[in-house]
Amino acid sequence: MGRLLFLLGVAVQLAVLGLLAVLGRRIARGFALGEIGAGIMIGVAVYLFVTIATLPVGLVGLWWDRRYGISKQEYWSYVLGQWDGVLARTATVAIVLGVVMSLARKFPRRWWAIVAPIFVAVGAVFVVVGALLAPIGTHPIHDPPVTAAVARLEQREGVSHTKIRVDEVSDETSAINGETTGLGPTTVVILWDTLFKSHLSDRAIEFVTAHELGHAARRHIWKGLGWGVLFTVPLTFLLAEATRRSGGLHRAEVVPFALLVVFALSLLATPLENVVSRRYEAEADWMALQATRDPAAGREAFRSFTRIDLAQPNPPGWSYVVLDDHPTVLQRLAMTKAWQARYQTRAARSRAGS
Repeated sequence: MGRLLFLLGVAVQLAVLGLLAVLGRRIARGFALGEIGAGIMIGVAVYLFVTIATLPVGLVGLWWDRRYGISKQEYWSYVLGQWDGVLARTATVAIVLGVVMSLARKFPRRWWAIVAPIFVAVGAVFVVVGALLAPIGTHPIHDPPVTAAVARLEQREGVSHTKIRVDEVSDETSAINGETTGLGPTTVVILWDTLFKSHLSDRAIEFVTAHELGHAARRHIWKGLGWGVLFTVPLTFLLAEATRRSGGLHRAEVVPFALLVVFALSLLATPLENVVSRRYEAEADWMALQATRDPAAGREAFRSFTRIDLAQPNPPGWSYVVLDDHPTVLQRLAMTKAWQARYQTRAARSRAGS
């Protein structure tokens, strides 16, 4: 169902953006605000149209999650939640369009070379700000044995004093999850409280925490920003070339087409981004195995993703390429067996040598 809804959501967005791109010239005539002013208003309107058009798809997804007990969120709460951040997101759209259109007017052929590093820098700022805001409303781990074990894991993985907090999400979902965000001293690990309410053993919770600490130890957020540069520069160049052939992004009538190109390019880039993400998730799994030396705990955690989150152990190939930013459950279970075999081999050689 999730895959069907993804395809439906993509189709709806392409249809809306495609229609507005075709009508771009007519729409621009309705705004007597100058090219940049009209372009900003059109961009905001396009964003709102897409939000409204995809809202039913989101509601069907919520119905599905509620049916299988993954989500506890009410429909009205979901709708209000979608619109909570509309003001901030529309302001972001307006600012980005204002900057890009101004630069496109002044530097018709080279604006992308200025915009790309700005996007990367802004992305880094958002990561830091998000990490500073993430702990709000959270609390430390209340389980003393887990707290002590996590402190030992921090030492083993070389990320002592990393902030670890628990977010209360069990009123909204039964899914289990964790995340690592931030750069340098702002790095923080956020664990969902569902981990502690899902009948997982302490060892499995420690393994999940070790996985998140593995992201911090391997500096995956920093590396992600590096990959952001590699993706952003060529994609911004392609956007500039596509819009230049349509008259230039400094023209208001080109804005809907530009947003269509942005969406299409993001879809094309997603499989490559997933390759990078799966590589780092696998590396964090290996770090967790090295730190905990407990493959059984890893297997318990990975199997819980199918039991609680209802993740498919071995999804279709196209879904794996397009949608999955983590290794499959079967791949992760196979890693625990590979690590265990390597560990046992080394132990046997050590005993033989002594």
